[in-house]
Amino acid sequence: MLSQLLAVNTASGTPLPLTDPVYIFCILLLAIATAPLIAKLMRLPPLVVLIILGAILGSNVLGILARDSQLILLEKIGLLYIMLLAGLQMDLSKFRLVGARSLIFGLLTFGIPLTVGIVSGYWLTTSFLGSALLGILYSPHTLVSYPIVTVLGIVQKEAVAVAIGGTIVTSILTLSGLSIVQAIAGGNVGILLWIKLLILLPLLVLICLWGIPKFGRSFIFNQSIPSLSNQFIFILGSLFLTASAALLLGVDSIVGAFIAGLSLNPLIKNEKSLMERVEFVGNSIFIPAFLISVGILSNPRILFTHPENLGLALVVVTGAVGGKFLAAWVAGLVFRYSFAEVMTILGLTMSRAALVLVIALYGKQEGLLNEGLFNAIIFYILITCLIGPLLTNTFGNKVAGK
Repeated sequence: MLSQLLAVNTASGTPLPLTDPVYIFCILLLAIATAPLIAKLMRLPPLVVLIILGAILGSNVLGILARDSQLILLEKIGLLYIMLLAGLQMDLSKFRLVGARSLIFGLLTFGIPLTVGIVSGYWLTTSFLGSALLGILYSPHTLVSYPIVTVLGIVQKEAVAVAIGGTIVTSILTLSGLSIVQAIAGGNVGILLWIKLLILLPLLVLICLWGIPKFGRSFIFNQSIPSLSNQFIFILGSLFLTASAALLLGVDSIVGAFIAGLSLNPLIKNEKSLMERVEFVGNSIFIPAFLISVGILSNPRILFTHPENLGLALVVVTGAVGGKFLAAWVAGLVFRYSFAEVMTILGLTMSRAALVLVIALYGKQEGLLNEGLFNAIIFYILITCLIGPLLTNTFGNKVAGK
């Protein structure tokens, strides 16, 4: 059936997957528009539906869309937007308390999955670097479920703020670990690596936290008749400038996006109309496109063409999710959170996406991960992106008292 569909479209002059940006954007908009209706009928979070639609539309099922450069651009902007909003919506008035707890939780949600991954890696890989890379793959998470806590109005809850703050700690540690593995694999361990991670990155954080608010207040936000357009451009410019600076340091751009959000937070916390505009743009186009792209990454046919990968995928999913649950559970015991708050933290920190894919691709290219393990990691990206929003929605409602 699929081959016949491909043949028909090839004969009609529109071969699949689509490459013309008009067609691609049309399909994306149709998927984004229909997702809320499908979600309502199926009683699922729209985030989950978008991921499922991406899997169906992707090259591994219907083959309508491919994860080409056009979609990767939208995906990347969506991922940066998620991290920007996470920084913008943090309650910095409680930052001292939450900051310390976020650091502790970040160490937990990085260290426990890392340990589980390294231990399981001794049975799943053939080298120390391979097991270390698998541990690094278990550790990071993406705030795919963040829009859910925004809708539920629980962003200011301490447990949610701790989970969000822990994300940046985990991302920094994950990318630092990846940099070390890459340096060891390439024989490039040297002083320059440690200068970037221990000196230049903290310096970038300090410069942004001081410089962005100061420049914004001096030239953009002090006008008698404020221009929302100029303010919005300033926010986007700060986002991509900081993300670019992080990339120059060899750190992932999502770290820079979160730093930009924290830096811009004091400027727009009382600018309701501006905040609504920032959220509208992200939640309407870029974040849904990111979720669809995550779905396209998945390959459901792996389970049928290579059944042995199912057992391997279950081991990977159990280890990765189990590590995140242990981290959330320990944090709940230490900080005295309710079970609903612990499970909301788990839902927020369970999902993996683009960062894990980047690390997995590196492992495959360098021969540190075999084909079966790489496919299992793709499967675990899909599963965690589906289950994470469901947990966040279910237990987030309890935290919100609904």
